[in-house]
Amino acid sequence: MAEQFANSHLAVHELLVQPAPKADSAELSLQSEQPFLGPAQVVAIAGSTVQLETSTGTRTATMALAQAYSAVVGDTVLAISRGEDWYVIGVIAGRGTTTFTAPGDIEFHAPCGRIEMLAKEGVFLKSDLVEIVATKLELTARHVFERFNDVTQWITETLHRRIGRMHTKVEGDYDLKAGRITELADEDVTIDGKTIHLG
Repeated sequence: MAEQFANSHLAVHELLVQPAPKADSAELSLQSEQPFLGPAQVVAIAGSTVQLETSTGTRTATMALAQAYSAVVGDTVLAISRGEDWYVIGVIAGRGTTTFTAPGDIEFHAPCGRIEMLAKEGVFLKSDLVEIVATKLELTARHVFERFNDVTQWITETLHRRIGRMHTKVEGDYDLKAGRITELADEDVTIDGKTIHLG
């Protein structure tokens, strides 16, 4: 009995003093990789991933935004990590392009307000058909340049124009037909042509 007790005591002592098993390199790397959430700067673009400069060093992250965004070098983004996986989940200050894509129609509704679109460098619309329907349409611009192949205007009532000066140049024929024409000038009226027909 005494011998069995001594052997058991020796076995427990060996178990207590023996060194703990060492973790492998993968476990140590995972333990040292603490979760991260904070700002980071884009320093390089590589396809669908970006190189980020963070407070923990340079990391490779995958873009994981709700809307497609093309990051550019210099952007400040919101990055998150878990283990060795890094993701971009927000844009704090960016100059890239955000793309909204829908498989079908897109509608914007403001039943009790208004919709405003502001752009510093311009607004570009491109479609086979652009329709504008309004009770009242107002356009304000310092300069207007229009280029068309054919223009048709259908005005059921009156067309009013108030112009400082007017210059019209027609390459081909100029036809004007009206029930009655009245032209008034405060000064001279000049009509110049190879042949002038009256009556």
